[in-house]
Amino acid sequence: MAKLTNIQLFCILFVTMAVTPYQVLAKLLAANVAQHGWVVIIGSIAPGLLLVWIYYYILVNSRRTFPGMLEEHLGTLIGKALGFVYIWVFFLVVVMSLVIFANFFLSNVLPGMPISILLIFIILPAFYALRNGLETTARVIEIIIMTGYPLAMVLLFLGLGPETDWSRLMPIGSFAMADIAKGIMLVSSYCSFMIVVLTLGPFCHQPRLLWRWMLSAYGLFVFSVLVMVVIPIVAYGPALTAVQTFPIFNIARATNIAGFIHNIEIILVSAVMPGVFAILAVFWFVTCYSIQQVFGLQDYRVMIGPTAIMAGILAVLLVPNIHFLYIMLDQIFPWIFITIFGIFPVILALVIRVKRPKGTPSGTTADKK
Repeated sequence: MAKLTNIQLFCILFVTMAVTPYQVLAKLLAANVAQHGWVVIIGSIAPGLLLVWIYYYILVNSRRTFPGMLEEHLGTLIGKALGFVYIWVFFLVVVMSLVIFANFFLSNVLPGMPISILLIFIILPAFYALRNGLETTARVIEIIIMTGYPLAMVLLFLGLGPETDWSRLMPIGSFAMADIAKGIMLVSSYCSFMIVVLTLGPFCHQPRLLWRWMLSAYGLFVFSVLVMVVIPIVAYGPALTAVQTFPIFNIARATNIAGFIHNIEIILVSAVMPGVFAILAVFWFVTCYSIQQVFGLQDYRVMIGPTAIMAGILAVLLVPNIHFLYIMLDQIFPWIFITIFGIFPVILALVIRVKRPKGTPSGTTADKK
């Protein structure tokens, strides 16, 4: 397995957490908590920090990478059974990313484009990157963060035009706690995508510094989602944001600076496509690597082809119904992700703590590498 730099891991962690919220979080939070989305982001900081600590604790107390560490701490039978579950949930993220991007593209850019052709354009680059190894994927993602992320954020800030009204973030206090709790769970479910660090972390050059880069990635994630949620609200208001399919795209389409800069939505598409490639490639790799670990295969690459075909077929079936997609994003996917990527690791960390002999210092992985 190729080595990763800590900066590359930082880029991978951030992009896996932030790409999907960039496309859909503003609408989802506006539909659930109206103008209080920014309150939800602040409220999600504590659960997110807990997840960061849990992932790091598991890492430094494990000798194997994920999902092999499940067998290390829970036994072969339970470990392989849970590893099999994680394979499908990782694969679910792959399919979800394809479906969201395809709906984003078909509903806003080229409505008449065949779905299969569109999916080929996004699957083939990821396929090629994975065939060339994780190191190639990491370098591409590093470039994406340096170029695509600034562009994506600038496009958001360009949406602060003359119609911007910051009072749309008020009032505070007219919300239901159940809605706020659901919103926090929704944001935390995307933060839980950081679970890929359990697989990729041990391959970094400086494992002792992982916690710094994990915290940095999470901090940038919090800032970014705060901007993603606030700007559509102050630009359109919560009611209009909640009914738009992709509010971020509408901000780019409506941007008009001095009658000179306008119709920049194609730039937004150019910024989103690399991000979708990144999250697709990372979770596709983790899916194939997990299959290798659970079933004892010689090389994860043998699974790239079959999983590509499965992901493409499932995405083609799911793309035509965008209403069903948002129901899944709002009511089903968050519970799956927060349970499998959040609650299960917490239980694993507790098992590790109980099984570890008293007085034994943590840091197995970090000290040995």
